[in-house]
Amino acid sequence: MKEFRRYLKEYLRGADMLLLFLCVGASAFGCVLISSAARTANGGAMPLVRTQIISIVIGVFAYLLITAVSLDWLSKLWKWILAFNVVFILLIVPFGVTVGGNKSWLNFSWLPFRIGPPEVVKASFILLLAAQMYRFRENVSGFIPVAGYAAHTFFMVGMILVICDDMGVALIYIAILIAMMIGAGVKPVWFLALGGGIAAMTPLIWALLSDVRRERLLISLNPMMDPYGRGWHILLSMRTLRGGGLTGQGLYKGVQVGSGDFPGISTDFIFSACGEELGLLGCGAVLLLLCAIIIRVLFISRRAKSGLGALICFGVAGMMIFQTFENVFMCAGVTPVIGITLPFFSYGGSSNIVMFAAMGMVSSVKRHPKVTWLDY
Repeated sequence: MKEFRRYLKEYLRGADMLLLFLCVGASAFGCVLISSAARTANGGAMPLVRTQIISIVIGVFAYLLITAVSLDWLSKLWKWILAFNVVFILLIVPFGVTVGGNKSWLNFSWLPFRIGPPEVVKASFILLLAAQMYRFRENVSGFIPVAGYAAHTFFMVGMILVICDDMGVALIYIAILIAMMIGAGVKPVWFLALGGGIAAMTPLIWALLSDVRRERLLISLNPMMDPYGRGWHILLSMRTLRGGGLTGQGLYKGVQVGSGDFPGISTDFIFSACGEELGLLGCGAVLLLLCAIIIRVLFISRRAKSGLGALICFGVAGMMIFQTFENVFMCAGVTPVIGITLPFFSYGGSSNIVMFAAMGMVSSVKRHPKVTWLDY
């Protein structure tokens, strides 16, 4: 018993409980917004809120478990992790179900929510890419290392586009790559080369997208092309976001939120719901919480005593930054609607758990500062 108390004391001292507190606080705020946004759904809001709470509990457990594991040790299993990433996404081919136009989901009868393999693999992808970059730390900007980072990333992106037709998640992987290249100190010339490569691949990426996805992207850039069809959703989001003014119409009192005519209001467009019901002040509180989480992750990266840990933190921060700003700008009609959730706030079991798991990796960096097996 004495040994357990000693371990628990050491664990709590090493783990980042402030980061966990911020994540739970954001998720709890998200549950309140979901309870309002989904109140007109079939069956009411309680099933969605209940599922979200379950995902938070599982996410907290994942956070605490991953904090206890040394990512240094876990990186030794990179071949198995890479195999898992590939096989898990390939399972979508025979067993995947289509939701919202994306064949990105697996249904398990014993879980209250669907699992999205591209979402789940984001966290393990960060770990693998960090280990890959850290191995080349003496020549991080060399042609072969940079080509390796890009090949790893675009292999995953290609799988997601071909199998899932999910542009949103695919772009998150590219954002993670860019953030980690910045964290690794890769020379600026390679960012220009990466941009040129992406531009050159644009026709191929466009060809891989379905006709429906292409139409959505075009209309997202100009909703007035089809204001009473696909563009209506974007225009409605913009009107809803602006409808609350400074203080909002009141929680559970939003006109558009409560109309039942807004698809995705509890998932991709939860920020618009917040704007109508809680106004600019509520949106500011959401962004403040998310910025606090991102700043905490970057703070830990700066304090990390190993390059591997710092790179993992940069990857997690890059994922958070891209998802946050893309979702907010998407709701405001600035960027295309590509199906990216707002971290910790949008409804979604697997995405919520993955965000907690990713934060658990950051906490593990704080608790296990030394890297051994990659240092020889």
